[in-house]
Amino acid sequence: MVGDALTTCQNAGDVGTAIGVGLIIALWVAVDIILGITYGVYLLARRQRA
Repeated sequence: MVGDALTTCQNAGDVGTAIGVGLIIALWVAVDIILGITYGVYLLARRQRA
């Protein structure tokens, strides 16, 4: 490939990489939030009642 076709192909690859990285980060954040909420519920369930 040469010219505009090469540029378009490279740009499409960059966009795909950005989307993939974004999905990985979003999944990481979602799992982190779920684990944080679960740990909070666990701590509340184990605390001593006065």
